[in-house]
Amino acid sequence: MFWTRQRPCQLSLLTVLVLAAYLPGNAVAYPVEVTSSLPVETQVAPALGTINGTLSEIAGTQHQVGAAINQNGGKVAAQIEQAAQAQRDQDIFARQTERLEQARRTYSVPDSICTESGSGMAAQVQSGARARQGALSSGSGISNSAIRQGVTSPPSPPEQTQFRTAAIHADYCDATDFAAYGGTALCKGISDLPGGDKRLTALLDGAGQEGKAPDLTFSQQQTDAAMAYTLNSAPATAGKQLGKGEVKTTSGQQYVGIMTQYESVNSAAREPMLAMVAASQPNEATRDVLKETLQTPSAAAYFGRTASEEAQRSGMMSEREFEQFEVGRRYANTDYQTDLQAMDGDNLARESIRIQSLQNWLLLGIKQQLQKNNILLGQQLSISATENYRPQLQAKMREVSAGAARHD
Repeated sequence: MFWTRQRPCQLSLLTVLVLAAYLPGNAVAYPVEVTSSLPVETQVAPALGTINGTLSEIAGTQHQVGAAINQNGGKVAAQIEQAAQAQRDQDIFARQTERLEQARRTYSVPDSICTESGSGMAAQVQSGARARQGALSSGSGISNSAIRQGVTSPPSPPEQTQFRTAAIHADYCDATDFAAYGGTALCKGISDLPGGDKRLTALLDGAGQEGKAPDLTFSQQQTDAAMAYTLNSAPATAGKQLGKGEVKTTSGQQYVGIMTQYESVNSAAREPMLAMVAASQPNEATRDVLKETLQTPSAAAYFGRTASEEAQRSGMMSEREFEQFEVGRRYANTDYQTDLQAMDGDNLARESIRIQSLQNWLLLGIKQQLQKNNILLGQQLSISATENYRPQLQAKMREVSAGAARHD
C-alpha cells in the first residue's frame, strides 16, 4: 500500500489524484490523519516566518515613525507656542515703546527751548526803544556837542543854523567834498563816516565806509551821524525864538502862536526819524534774552554770521536788529532745519504757534506804523488846505472889512 499510518506521506496531492483515476471501479476509502507536510514545512512555513518577520519590522518601523511624528509634532507645537509668545512679547514691547515715545514727545524739552525766551521780551524791548526816543529828543545819548545843541537849543536865526550845519559837516566830509574844498576848516580830510549827516543810509543802515554791510544796531558815532541827518532833513529854520521883551507886544504874541504851530508840524516831521534812531540803539532788555537764545547752536550760528559789530561787542541788540534776528534765524537760517527735524508732536505744534505769534507781533508793528503814517498824512493835508484856502480867505476878509467900513 501506498499509505501507512506510521510513515508520513511523501506523495503530492496531484500524484494521489492521478493514481485514483486509474484504480478499479470499486475503491476502498480509508480514513487518514495527516501529521506533517513537507511542502508546508519547507516552503510555506519559512515564507510565513519571513512574512511575519517583515510584518514585525514594518510594525516596528511604523511604531518608530509614529513616535517620531508624535515627537516632531510636539516640537512643532512647542515652536508654534514659542513663536506666538515671542510675537505677544514683541507687541507688548512695541506698545510700551510707542507710549514712551509719545510721553517723550509730550514732556521732553527740545534743545531749542532757550530760543523761546525771545518772544517773552518783545514788549520790554519795544518799551525800551520808545523811552530811548524821548531821551534822544531831549539831547540825551548824543556825544557830539554841536549836534546836541542843535537838538536842544531854541530855534536860532537861519544864518546861525547854517553856520552850525557847516561846522557839523566838517566831521562827515566825503570824497566829493574833499575834491571841492578839501584841506579847509570845513573838510580837513575824508571822514570815517563820509556823508553821515546828509545821506539817508546813515539813518537806515548806519553811517560808515562806502560798501559796508548794514548795521541795525548803531554805535555812538553812528547815532550822532543819524541825529545830524535828522536835523538837516527837518530843520527848524522858519524863524528864531523871541525874547521876553519881544513877546509882550501884540505882534510878538501872534509870532509865538505861529511859531508854536510850526514847531508842532516840524516835530511830526522829525518823529519817524527819531523813532528809527531810537530803534537802532543797543537795548538793555535784549542782553539776558540773547544769553539764553545763543545757547541754541542754530541761533548762535546765525548770530555769528549776521549780527552787527555793536551787537557782537556789547552783547545787546537794538529793537530793529532783535526783530530781524527773531525772523531771520528761523527763515534765513539753514541750521534751523536741524531744530525742526528734532521736533515732532506737541513740540512741533508749539513751534508753529510761536512762529504764528511772531507774525502777529510784526503785523501789530505794521498797524502802528500805518497809524503813524495816517497822522502825518493828515498833517500834510492840513498844510495843503491852509496854503490853498488862506489866500481866498484873506481876499474875502478884505472885502468883508471894506463892506463893514462903508456901513459904518
